[in-house]
Amino acid sequence: MTRLRSLLYKVISVGVLAWSLNAWAADSPLELIRSTTKRAMAVLQDPTNQGADRHQARIDKVREILLPQFDSLEIAKRTLGPYWRVRTEEQKKEFTQLFTQLFEKTYSGTLDRYNPEVKFFFDQERIEDDFAEVDTRIFDPGQNKTFSVSYHLHKVGGKWLIYDIVAENVSLVRNYRNQFNRILSKSSYEDLVQTIQSKLKALSAPSSAASSASSS
Repeated sequence: MTRLRSLLYKVISVGVLAWSLNAWAADSPLELIRSTTKRAMAVLQDPTNQGADRHQARIDKVREILLPQFDSLEIAKRTLGPYWRVRTEEQKKEFTQLFTQLFEKTYSGTLDRYNPEVKFFFDQERIEDDFAEVDTRIFDPGQNKTFSVSYHLHKVGGKWLIYDIVAENVSLVRNYRNQFNRILSKSSYEDLVQTIQSKLKALSAPSSAASSASSS
């Protein structure tokens, strides 16, 4: 999970936070990512959102903007891979909810490491029918390094939704799928659920929350 956290830090830093729902119909995928970066930076840099006592408020504001713009069902389906087909409808709903919570808890710890000095570059978009890819780069002055981040989107009900993020050629979906498949190839779906639930408890523990808040 350490490598995943590092990748998520880069992803959140670039500001893959959504614009209002009305913007989805008007913007191209690239313009959408560009405009939402400004909104993300405004949220993270707002003085009223700073300080340890505002930690949860920052998380809540990001959650309200970010999560609805991801296709949670599609992401959950892709991370489970071939094991998705044999799940019942109840299990699919359960897994989607658990995975969404896991993703949320994992990225929330990265927000306080946001570096306001990073620079964003929006290179190009590729659109084919209802699918699109947006290529971007992030320059982190702290590391003096540029990172590539590609966003994969598709249209659902006329809106562009993100279903994968590829940071430095590492797919968020594939990363999770590899972890989940290793468990499922040796154990059961119930064991995977228990593993995710245990991870959620660990991420929600007071010590974890205090550690995140202390970095504010």
